[in-house]
Amino acid sequence: MIRAELLKLTSTRAPKIAAAVGIIGVAATQLASSWLLPAISHVDPDLQAGVAELSTSTAERQLTAMNVLGGGGGMASGSVTIGLVAILLLGALAATADFRHGGIITTALAAPRRGRIMSAKAAAVAIVAGLTGLGYALVQGLLVALAPSTMGAGGLSAGLWDITEVLGRGVLAVVPLALLGLAAGVLIRSQSATFLVLIGAAVADVTLGAILSLIPVASSWTPYLPLALVSSATSPDGAAGLAPVPALVLLTMMALVAVSVAWLSLRRRDL
Repeated sequence: MIRAELLKLTSTRAPKIAAAVGIIGVAATQLASSWLLPAISHVDPDLQAGVAELSTSTAERQLTAMNVLGGGGGMASGSVTIGLVAILLLGALAATADFRHGGIITTALAAPRRGRIMSAKAAAVAIVAGLTGLGYALVQGLLVALAPSTMGAGGLSAGLWDITEVLGRGVLAVVPLALLGLAAGVLIRSQSATFLVLIGAAVADVTLGAILSLIPVASSWTPYLPLALVSSATSPDGAAGLAPVPALVLLTMMALVAVSVAWLSLRRRDL
C-alpha cells in the first residue's frame, strides 16, 4: 500500500507543485538575504547595517543561514515561510486529494483496515517530505557556500560535521510538519478548507507566540508552540529556549498524536 500511496503523490501534479514551490521559496529567500540585499545595500546606510547582521562571513552566521525552514535570516521565534507552508500543504494533499476524487473508497475496498490505510499514507508522506527536505537542505547549503560574503571570507569556515548536523535536523523536522498536514487533511477532508485552516493556524501560532512572550506568567510556554519547536529543532543551537534534539522529539510526538487522532476519525466516520 505504501507503494500505491507513493504513486499517488508522485504521479499527480499538485504534490509536485507544492514541493517545487517550497524549494523555489527556500532558494528565493536565501538569494534575497545573502545575494540581493548585499548588492543593493550601498543605497541606504541603514540597509548596510542590516545586511552586515546577515553576513555569512563567520561560521556561526553560516550555520544560522543554513536553517532549512528559516530562510536566510534564521527563525528566531518561529515564522511562516514559503518552505514551511509548502510542506504542510504537501501533507494535506495526500489526504484531501483522495476525498476530493473518491480514491479513498477504492483504497478502502482494496484494504478495508483503516489503520493500514492511515499508516501507508503516513509512510508515503514521510518519504516524500524527507526527499523534499533534502532538496531544501541542498539548495540552502549550496547558496550559503557560494554567497558573496562567504566567498569574501575565504569560503566556508563552519565544520563539515556542524553543517551536516544543522541541515540533517532541518530535513528531519520537515517530516513531522508534513504529517501534521496529513492529519489535518484527514480530519477536515475538504481541500480548500484544509489549506485555509493550516495557513490560518500557522499565522495564529506566530501571533500567539508574540502575545505569550509579553505575559510573564505565560512566556515560559512560548517555546512549546509548534513553530517555536520547528525553530529550535532547525536552528544551530536552538532559537526559542529549547535544545534542538528535545524540540525535534516534541515536534515528532505532536505529529504522531495528530496522526493517531486522524486515524480514529477515519475509523469512525463514513467515507
